Amino acid sequence: MSDEWKARPDRPIEAPLLHLRLGEQLEQLREEPTWRERGRNSITLTKEPGLRLVLMLLGKGTRLSEHRAAGPLTFHVLTGSVTFRAGARVESLRAGDLIVLESTVPHEVEALEESTCLLTLAGAAQE
Repeated sequence: MSDEWKARPDRPIEAPLLHLRLGEQLEQLREEPTWRERGRNSITLTKEPGLRLVLMLLGKGTRLSEHRAAGPLTFHVLTGSVTFRAGARVESLRAGDLIVLESTVPHEVEALEESTCLLTLAGAAQE
């Protein structure tokens, strides 16, 4: 299975105004083979110069290994709970918690239970 990002033809990611229903987006993520096969799935809700918004569905135990973002980011836990590690800091996040992280700081995430999260990447153009 390829990890290469591909736009989904049935989901617009650029428009002057997008009205998205996160519940419906999550239902669709749960129906896709990626969720069943890998225990995680995500969709880029918008991809603009300097802004990307990604909705993630993470199964219990799913880990996003250490990586860096070119620009600042926010990581908002909508449901469930995760551990967010950035350098020596380890934060336990529950539904409603939000992390703000400066650019290029190495970080990783682990879902402690099934969780939904909203990632906002800002600043430098995200490839």
